[in-house]
Amino acid sequence: MSKQLPLFETTDQYGNDIIQGPKIEKQKLDFVTKTIDPKNPHTVGKSFANLGNHVLLTGFIGAIIFVIVASYG
Repeated sequence: MSKQLPLFETTDQYGNDIIQGPKIEKQKLDFVTKTIDPKNPHTVGKSFANLGNHVLLTGFIGAIIFVIVASYG
């Protein structure tokens, strides 16, 4: 049997696999950092536009409470 030739090149000039993306190390985050901004914890509090998940969660709970109060009031 002969060795099958690859259909297309899967490595770059340095021998790295170009089909898969770069390997990113998983960081262990505490609860507060996960809740505020799990994607980039270094940008927390730098900008007003970067609200984070805690503001979205608070707004969602506030909207549910508003609907409940408005429907019974």
